[in-house]
This record gives sequence, structure tokens and C-alpha cells, in this order.
Amino acid sequence: MLFLRQLFGVAALALCIAVACRKAAPKSDAAAFDAYIEALPELKAVAAGTKIFLNVRYVEHPTLPTLTPAARARLYRATEVAVKKIFAYDLAIRETETLSITNYFARERGAFGAAPIRFPADSYLISWFASDRDKQIHDAVASALKKQSSERLREYLGAMTEPAAVSRNFIARLKEIYAEPKADGQPLLTATNAADEVWFSYGHWDTLALAERACDFTLTNIGIIGADTGMPLYVIARGGVTSAFVENNAHRPYQAAGVLALYPLLADTPVFQRVRGVLTSEQKEEAILWVWLHELGHMLLKKEENYTFADSVHRAPPDLRYYEWVKRVKNSRNQHSQEIAQAKKF
Repeated sequence: MLFLRQLFGVAALALCIAVACRKAAPKSDAAAFDAYIEALPELKAVAAGTKIFLNVRYVEHPTLPTLTPAARARLYRATEVAVKKIFAYDLAIRETETLSITNYFARERGAFGAAPIRFPADSYLISWFASDRDKQIHDAVASALKKQSSERLREYLGAMTEPAAVSRNFIARLKEIYAEPKADGQPLLTATNAADEVWFSYGHWDTLALAERACDFTLTNIGIIGADTGMPLYVIARGGVTSAFVENNAHRPYQAAGVLALYPLLADTPVFQRVRGVLTSEQKEEAILWVWLHELGHMLLKKEENYTFADSVHRAPPDLRYYEWVKRVKNSRNQHSQEIAQAKKF
């Protein structure tokens, strides 16, 4: 794969999910999940000129920065125009529902018990509250770095490319992000709201994408922020931030379901302002647009992740410097779509 929570009842559910995701799934579950993905049809690019209809939902956390309905409408129209220009598809986006993060996870809780798609939610998350968290993170980082060339490691990580040093930096940034306050003054994630960890978990969002029946993309003002067992290099470089992803899906017309997790693009907290930069509302919306275009390159053209062409929308933004990336790729005369291989599976 490319990548790319009524009061007591929901709290109990979230806690149950949080506890469950800290247990390693049996090897038989992993084998069943692998077999499920393998049995899905190979991906086929959507023919240029095709009329594309995308159903979108918006999932909102009440104390995080959000996109207003007017801002979302602007985003949808701008994305339709950009897709026509860059990918040659006629696109129509329709927002079909909005709901709270609490209600969404409560409504979709069945996915976390459904075999084999429950596997990512069961197994991917390295919990921030695990007693051996740092060792798990180190092992995941070391595994990921081992797969990359020294040149690519330096490109994404700078001079410090040893797993121990990269892991320490990763943990330090993630700790800083989790400590920053929401609008209610409380930290994003701490022991007092540990049950909310599932909302930030890539594995849980991945299971939801696999289970998706109604929408092609879920946009949310939450962040997918944390450590997991299969982090790609660019997520490690960002300190555990997954901006967006698409996942295989047998139920949607374009063989995929996607998630855009907007908190890193919307937050004006110190760590994001320092690393990402201070962005205007217009710049944030433009950055979201281009991140979405990157994901649509996966969903519609079925492009693999690109590490080669720095001026291509098919290359994920490095670190958290989203707007620097936007300025580079939007001015490219060639997005290199024809030069990037097509994925057989996400």
C-alpha cells in the first residue's frame, strides 16, 4: 500500500479500540489480509477525458482548525479546474455528508471487527503510550532506512541518517506535535485523552478506507500523526505525519478510497509554523488542492509513488514544507506522468 471516536458509549468504544490496536494480530490475520489484497483486481488507469464523479465526506474534530463550508466549496471547484488542466479528466465533486469525528468512528466501528480488513487497525499502530514505544519506533525506522539508498536518505533526512539518530529526532518532533494545544487549551494527545489515539492512527484510517462503500474521499481536519510499523521515508522525515493516502477498495468505481487529513496544513501551532512556514488562508487552500492532486494521481492515473522527479505533482511533499513544494510543482511544464510507472496495487 502506498501509503501515500452518546457519551459513555463512544468513550468506551474508543478505549476498546485503542486497547485492541496495541495487540499484535496473529500471523494468520496477516496472511488473510495479504491474500485479500492479492485477490483484488489489478489497478487500471481511468482513460483521459472520462467524466469523473467523486463523492466526498467531511469529518470534523470540534477543537481543531477546520475548513468552512465556503472554503470547501472553493476547494472543490478549484480541484475540478486543476484536474482538467493537469490530468485531462472532467471532474465533478459532491460533498455528500458532514459529521463529527466521534460520530464517524462510532458509526463505522464494525470495520474494526471485520476480517481481514481489520488487520491494519489491529497491527500497524505503534502506540505513543506503549511501554516499549521507543524501541518499536527505532525498529520501524531502521527497517525503512535499510531499504533506501544513501543518496535518498541524505535528500530526505540531511546528514543525520543513522537509525538511532533519526528515531530520536522523530520521537522529539512527534512529542512536540502531540504537546501543542487544541482550541480548548488541552494537548493534542496526552494520557488524559489516550483513547483518542485511534483518531490519529494511520492503521485505523486505512481499515476505514478498505471498508468504504459510499465515498471516494474523506476529508477531515484531524491529523494522521503517529508512528506505525510501515512508515515510508517521507513520513519518517515529517515526524510521523501522513498528509493523505489512497487505499485499494473493491467497492468504489475507481478501485480506491482516499483520505485527506488536513490538520498539518491548517494548524498555526509553533511546530507547523516553524517547519511548514506561516501560511495565509489562501496558501493553505492552495496547498490542500495540490496535495489532493497528488492523491488523485494515484487514484485516477494509478501512479506509483515517485521519488525521482522533484518538480512533479506525483512526488509527495518533503518534510512539512508544503507550500515550497506547491511553488515547485505548480510551475512545472512537465508533471512526468508518462515517465512514472503504474501501480498494480496500492
